[in-house]
Amino acid sequence: MDDDVDVIVATTAFGMGVDKPNVRFVFHLEVADSVDSHYQEVGRAGRDGDPARAILFYRPEDLGLRRFFAGSGQVDLEEIQRVADAVEEHPGPIDAVDLREETELSQSKLTTAVSRLEDAGAIEVGARGEVVAVESLDEPVNSDDVVSRAAAAQEDREQFDRSRIEMIRTYAELEDGCRREFVLNYFGEAFSPPCGRCDNCGAGRVSAPPDDLPFASGERVVHDKWGAGVVHRIEAGQILVLFDTVGYKQLGIELVQERALLAREAS
Repeated sequence: MDDDVDVIVATTAFGMGVDKPNVRFVFHLEVADSVDSHYQEVGRAGRDGDPARAILFYRPEDLGLRRFFAGSGQVDLEEIQRVADAVEEHPGPIDAVDLREETELSQSKLTTAVSRLEDAGAIEVGARGEVVAVESLDEPVNSDDVVSRAAAAQEDREQFDRSRIEMIRTYAELEDGCRREFVLNYFGEAFSPPCGRCDNCGAGRVSAPPDDLPFASGERVVHDKWGAGVVHRIEAGQILVLFDTVGYKQLGIELVQERALLAREAS
């Protein structure tokens, strides 16, 4: 913090705690788990407004570890049912410690199952972590319908997490697109490349997008099956959309136009 050290080699957890305006570079030894994380980590550098540099040392095989962590803590239908049964057997709030003992689930699996039942509107979690059934629910917490909704929410979460990893892979392997455009589009912000800062723009591999695109980057759209989402990017005959529930989907532009698969979201 006093500028006595030129370089810090750190874990991500420690590096994210370096609140210092004049960091001139961030070098990533391996890929982050999402574009969100990468953007936050890059943001350690250049906070004083002066030029800074970020470099990712990327190997496709490093994504295996990210996929492993994305899959950890996942629960199946039987485990969700076990938690639902335990909550239903208690007339009032049940302490998280007691719930874990009754279900014999690991902390990560229990947390995930509770979160998915909460997504299904079946339970509520108190300020101290206690779990209680929603009083206004028309059916038991452990009913087949409630558990099925919770399991569906889990599938959506898994698909969303997988899509986030695919997006950071796409970013890392981007050979002819503007990285600034990619990141800003990821967060729903429109940007017209080239930025003149990233490696691809600096190498002259980026050009302005055509004017006849069916949707604009950052525009909200709706799909009959996947619901609402935001257009991430359009290139090479493909349109990439981040849907609110299922994550990223890539669709052919010709197919989208021919079958009217996407419509602008009503304001």
